[in-house]
Amino acid sequence: MASRKRPLEKRPHGSGTKPTKRGHQWTMQVTLGRRADGKLDRRRVFGLTPEDCLQKARELQVAAAQGMLATHERTTVAEWLGIWLGGKATQAAPTYRLKLEAHAKHITQHLGSMELRKLRPGHVHTFARALEAKGLAPSYRREVLSTLEAALERAVVMELIPRNVARPVKLEAAPATRKVKAWDAATVARFLEVARPYRLYPLFYLGFATGLRREELLGLRWVDIDLEARTLRVEQTLTPDKGGVHIGPPKTRTSRRVVGFGPDVAAVLEEWRAKLAEERRILGKEWYDSGLVFPSSTGHPLHPRNVNRDMGQIIKTHNRKRVKEIRRAMQGQPEEEIKRAIEEVMLPHLSPHMMRHTHATLLAQKTRQIELVSRRLGHSRPSVTLDIYRHIATWELEEVALPLSELLNPTPRTLN
Repeated sequence: MASRKRPLEKRPHGSGTKPTKRGHQWTMQVTLGRRADGKLDRRRVFGLTPEDCLQKARELQVAAAQGMLATHERTTVAEWLGIWLGGKATQAAPTYRLKLEAHAKHITQHLGSMELRKLRPGHVHTFARALEAKGLAPSYRREVLSTLEAALERAVVMELIPRNVARPVKLEAAPATRKVKAWDAATVARFLEVARPYRLYPLFYLGFATGLRREELLGLRWVDIDLEARTLRVEQTLTPDKGGVHIGPPKTRTSRRVVGFGPDVAAVLEEWRAKLAEERRILGKEWYDSGLVFPSSTGHPLHPRNVNRDMGQIIKTHNRKRVKEIRRAMQGQPEEEIKRAIEEVMLPHLSPHMMRHTHATLLAQKTRQIELVSRRLGHSRPSVTLDIYRHIATWELEEVALPLSELLNPTPRTLN
């Protein structure tokens, strides 16, 4: 009797080919649907045993069902950064976009030629070590890695990669306190006295008096100022852009705020408005009416670098002049005494943004109200203000340094 042929074993649909041995490994192929170009998405897996191949094939099928499967696209890190930055260009402020482009240059230099899908946490870790070897500050290295993480997070959303490989890579913790540079009251008074003859004196005065950012001062319009109520509204900023300046909305939602000022600021602004009217009268039709409080000498928006240049020049000129005067007056005296006298009259270097830090420092020391300072500066949370100005909040320690007898006293005490 002829033996009956054994029926062929049917494999479930979509389970892939049978594992076959190739050399010392087993391999099989599994189909995971179709790619974006319409072709079948076939993947090949390898294992030491047939069971290994079947397990890896099942893992691929689960990843495909969950949308966690890496694509076939050979997009490089540099190409994806270009695409990601192109999308940011339409929504990010110019200064922020320029910062992202600077970060992207570091990333492209080390990881640009690598395929996005082949990027691993080890590559990102090596990149972080390379940034450290360059001598970059820890805060800047964190910013660069944050930019890479944000770009890869978008790639995950677009299903170009299954996971964000930059997320596991962490740098050392940020310093507990972040000290900022600021002048004391006497130095501010001395600088304002020296800067009085200069054209941008009203801008410096308003900066020290209100704590506005340089970009907020330059974007301030006369329609945003109420001299009778002695208030101003921060509605726009003026930031440097490639080849010029950009006027746009404030940095954050909380940056759009109302700031009060004293009668001294009102007097300075009244005098400044009269001076601008005279400049406008002299230039006539050549005057450009931008409506800004601090325009250039022709009425056009003033580039932020001019503020930095003028402040630096004022300090440099004053210091050079005072050094000559003291050396002439103290000629023949010991060098140590001359140097000591020079140090007492020298103005330290200060950038325009440090006017904001100086205002916040003096206001916090005077009012002892971090919440008030935070609202005035336009910070999103008082904790942000505390992180920056914690080193000046020494009164907090003084107010809670109470004797045990007072702690045990049931009568409550109200702190200032």
